[in-house]
Amino acid sequence: MQKNTKITIILITAMNLRLAITAVTPLFSAIQRTFHVDSGLTALLVTLPLLCFSVGAIVTPRLIRTLGGTPLLWGTNGLLLVANLVRPINTATLLGGTIFIGLAVAVLNVLVPTMIAQTTTTGVTKPTSAYAVTMNVLAALGTAVAIPLANFWGWQLVFRLFSLPAVLTLLALFRLPRGSFPQQAAATGQSTSLWATLRHDTTARWLTLFMGLQSLIFYSLTTWLPTIFQARGASTTLAGNLLAVFQLVGIPAALVLTRVTNQRRLLWGLLGAYLLGGSALLWSGLGWWLAAGLLGFTSSLIFTLALNLIATSSHHVTVIANRSAVAQSLGYLLAAVGPVVLGRLHDHFTSWLPVLAVLAGLVLLTIATGLRLSGALPAADKRMD
Repeated sequence: MQKNTKITIILITAMNLRLAITAVTPLFSAIQRTFHVDSGLTALLVTLPLLCFSVGAIVTPRLIRTLGGTPLLWGTNGLLLVANLVRPINTATLLGGTIFIGLAVAVLNVLVPTMIAQTTTTGVTKPTSAYAVTMNVLAALGTAVAIPLANFWGWQLVFRLFSLPAVLTLLALFRLPRGSFPQQAAATGQSTSLWATLRHDTTARWLTLFMGLQSLIFYSLTTWLPTIFQARGASTTLAGNLLAVFQLVGIPAALVLTRVTNQRRLLWGLLGAYLLGGSALLWSGLGWWLAAGLLGFTSSLIFTLALNLIATSSHHVTVIANRSAVAQSLGYLLAAVGPVVLGRLHDHFTSWLPVLAVLAGLVLLTIATGLRLSGALPAADKRMD
């Protein structure tokens, strides 16, 4: 019963990890009209959380060791509740609330894989996939209903509704026995310094590169796909619908990982899907739908794979927490740079073709990194023992 309760809390917690960040993008125009701000400020609603992911992830392993998982769940979900409620008041609370949401989610990004490792010592792939599916479902549904709900109730209330997963998590925590997610002491001979982890743990560096590259590709596509579709001749409405497809097809993608027994074959398949999806962007009509579906499915699946590689990279929870913190901290910092750099690249060449070429190169590097990791992980833990 306790294990089921813990898994339930993990899944409810996962509802918080993208909803309040990616589901705000359809409301950018309404925010600009209400607060009389430009697109640069609204873009910060996505960029700031990515920077917070980088900063917040650094301190999370120490917080887990000092406080334990349960107090962190109470604190982060309480912060999410308050931040979502006050965020739409004015411009200052909009940015301040976004920062606090980003910091809370940054802690949860590292905490959830640690909680999974504490809940089960076998079968990590299934709960990891379920956690990724839950996260994607809420983010996709939030994106899909944001505008219709805003038309009825206003965008400010929609922003406040993003606090509901935090409320559900807090209610579920009342059923959780004390000490279910305890402090995790560092095992003998294992480094607890994130800097030392980055310097001495080869696997942590490869995980960081893989996490960063796949995140950069995902957030770059999320940011620029509608503009690319419009540049190819799609209407604003059609471009928005294509972005919704990009997000929605990610829901079943995470379940694929539970059926995969050969990660290397999966990575080669992901490479083919990425390249076919990118090529389909150049075909109008049906090609756009194919591109949105393939790129969305592939981006979601490779993210789930990244989480699974982190969660299965060691038998020691402390090592997993440290590797997760390093991979997510530096990885999301890299991801935050991507949309800005690619946007400037487009402005320089006044064409999206160079951007697509760079993304293709990043895809190749991502897959190569994944292939390196899939061959190294069975022996990786020996270097840390």
